[in-house]
Amino acid sequence: MPELTTEDVKAWSLSRVLIEMKTRLEDVQAIKDRSDDKALANAEGEDADKAGILLRDLNMIGVRHDEVQALAGADEKTAKLTDWLEKPVGDPPVQPVNGDPVAPTFKLAAQHLAADDGYKAAGEKGGNRNFTVEVPTSSLMSPLAKVLGTDDALAGVDDEFPPQSIRLPGVSVPVLFQQNNIADMFLRGTTTQNAVLFMRETVTSEGAVEVLEGGAKAEADISFAEDSAPVENIAVTLPVTAQLLEDVGFMRAWVGGRLRLFVLNREDSQLISGDGVAPNIEGVLTVAGVGTQSYSIAAAVTDATVAFDALYAGVTDVRQAFLPPSGIAMAAGTWERFRLGKDGNNQYLMGPVNDEAAPRIWGLPVTVNEGMPAEAAANEPIFVAAREAAMVLRRNTLTLAVTDSHASEFTSNVLRFRAELRTAFPIFRPAGISVITSAA
Repeated sequence: MPELTTEDVKAWSLSRVLIEMKTRLEDVQAIKDRSDDKALANAEGEDADKAGILLRDLNMIGVRHDEVQALAGADEKTAKLTDWLEKPVGDPPVQPVNGDPVAPTFKLAAQHLAADDGYKAAGEKGGNRNFTVEVPTSSLMSPLAKVLGTDDALAGVDDEFPPQSIRLPGVSVPVLFQQNNIADMFLRGTTTQNAVLFMRETVTSEGAVEVLEGGAKAEADISFAEDSAPVENIAVTLPVTAQLLEDVGFMRAWVGGRLRLFVLNREDSQLISGDGVAPNIEGVLTVAGVGTQSYSIAAAVTDATVAFDALYAGVTDVRQAFLPPSGIAMAAGTWERFRLGKDGNNQYLMGPVNDEAAPRIWGLPVTVNEGMPAEAAANEPIFVAAREAAMVLRRNTLTLAVTDSHASEFTSNVLRFRAELRTAFPIFRPAGISVITSAA
């Protein structure tokens, strides 16, 4: 079949997208079956050319799949936005990563503090101010070991942030951090317990067989075992002088946003490679029972399809666990290996350099996260996962608290901010994940 173009797929419905994707994946498997060692790297002649076309087709179909999914429920979302526009005040409905629009809960940290009754009362009466403000995780901001302040003559104070009166207004060059995106690859929910208990089914015999008339029927053997995932606490604090908070208007919001970002980045790190020893979460790369594949870095340097083959084998691992693979995770350096891979005619396997499509391999979206291990000998730089294989459960909303009574900080006029989040990560079906190891 001829290679697809954007014009070919732009009007496809969801059912057409799924049918075309399934057909091409079957064609890829047929090419692998005809090749030596069942590897695309050994495909020859027309099969080699066809494999490259199929890979590009799958990526294009995957983009269309995302488009039609985004259109689902568009009428309802548009109606909610229209309803908001007709109101004199309020915030627009936000669009979560998963699910329908919900009423907005986004506020900057300063707004949460200003609206808190405890904060208002303490300000009116004076004295110590101890209070806690709950910050919804949907209000996370994107784009400090000393106390942030304005006078470095004070011990332990960092005066690197001058007040508005002596700096260019509105100019701030933040340190950039990896934005958290691993949790988005799995199911998400909430829990009210300090551990998530669930039953794991084991079927040792299905039992069902053909039986002659009058013959004895076989018996199935099913058993259950209790498993659990503890809810672990991830937290960080930061001291800031009251003077800085007064002199720099947006500092409360800035501090709150940064602390939330730091907590969620740490959560990502735990979801990837936490070792499961309290207080650590057990992550994707350390849990037992996942599928495993590998490829040689040296071989991939001379033949990029080696890495593509290993990744497709990981996709097959997940499918053989009867779960639909939904995403791939790797670091930017590993993604570079795939994006720059070329065929025997020196053509990029992932499409031309002017292709602006989101990262995809074998039709699956690629999550690029620098928390993933680098491609190196004996490392695990890639994993493929089904969304249903695991769930990120949060005990409560991300909490931002502030006090001026920590240790001796009250006498120093220092406020200490704290952000914390309690998270569990039950991996219900480890076989719904496949980890790809890079070898020398």
